[in-house]
Amino acid sequence: MSNEPEPKKPKVKLTPSRSWLRATSGAESGKETVQWLDKVTERMAFPGEHEEAFFTRRRDLKLGVGLDESGNLVQAVETPKK
Repeated sequence: MSNEPEPKKPKVKLTPSRSWLRATSGAESGKETVQWLDKVTERMAFPGEHEEAFFTRRRDLKLGVGLDESGNLVQAVETPKK
């Protein structure tokens, strides 16, 4: 029983979630989804030219871990300071 006014309740506008919108939208059919996934999978299967250059440079600089010429996993070895 105080003299202070009761705080106003914020107005909240409820909107559907994006996942619900995507699930109920006709914009993306099952066939389109499969085609998109196929395209992404195909593109991700092989490294791009920038990735190749990046890792070639790292190998030349003897940085990190990777594969040797035979495909065996190798670890970086700290070279003695001269």
